[in-house]
Amino acid sequence: MKEKNLPVLHIDDFHQAAKHHPDVYVHLFKEHAEKHRFILTPHRHDFYLLVVFTQGEGTHTVDFVNYPIRPGSVFFMSPAQVHTWTYTEDADGYLIFFNADFYLVDFPARKLSDLPLFHSLATPPVAYLSGTNLADTETLFSRIHQEFTGNGYRREDVIRSYLNILLVKLSGFCLAHQPSPLSPYAQSQIRQLELLVEKWYLEHRTVREYAGMMALSEKQLYTVCQTALGKPLQKIIQDRLLLEAKRLLVHTELSVAQVADRLNFPDHSYFNRFFRKETGTTPEQFRRGYR
Repeated sequence: MKEKNLPVLHIDDFHQAAKHHPDVYVHLFKEHAEKHRFILTPHRHDFYLLVVFTQGEGTHTVDFVNYPIRPGSVFFMSPAQVHTWTYTEDADGYLIFFNADFYLVDFPARKLSDLPLFHSLATPPVAYLSGTNLADTETLFSRIHQEFTGNGYRREDVIRSYLNILLVKLSGFCLAHQPSPLSPYAQSQIRQLELLVEKWYLEHRTVREYAGMMALSEKQLYTVCQTALGKPLQKIIQDRLLLEAKRLLVHTELSVAQVADRLNFPDHSYFNRFFRKETGTTPEQFRRGYR
């Protein structure tokens, strides 16, 4: 069976972005949602996303996890994550889409993936802000929107400067709310692990192999995972396999056996046992729940 067409959105799919700046798009959420109703169905991006809600309620579903939308919600997503929105008619705020190349023009020595904001293993894709933190964040979103819609001198440079401040501020909020604050070195280890898992999870590599790639002993890697993420590496790998299994079951027409093959399970009965153990339901039952 062939795959359904899960939309992968690009910034130039949004006319205002293509007209003004091909690598960045800034808009009021309500106006954006009215113009682009397809955001109500599951899709993914090839760009980074930031959204702050100033009013309204709803749910933001990111890779099968539901996050409440309420005033003060700030969402941030990396490329390739699958998501969809449901929201009340009065929902509004600001949203920013940007490509890595846009940011790196002024900050070539940095990597967006180094920001704790985009560490999906350790950081959920939302922060709930209030008080001064929320007011400062809304001000930054507002100023970026004003620059994007205006004609100021070197406005792209101004947008990048405000965007950098916003990303650093939001990363700080995320770190402050972690149960156990991580040192910069621990953050870099988690990010390295995240990249390695993303690269090798389909190969079902062993803990020893990951430890070797990180120049750590198995015991040291276990400590890193338990301290920063509260679970062993094997569980982290299983969670990544499970997420991809869910994506394939819901967003493609591949058979269960084909999904098992895609994920390199030795046979589909082993995949069925794995899926049922992790979710409490069979792959077919899970798929039917989304049809």
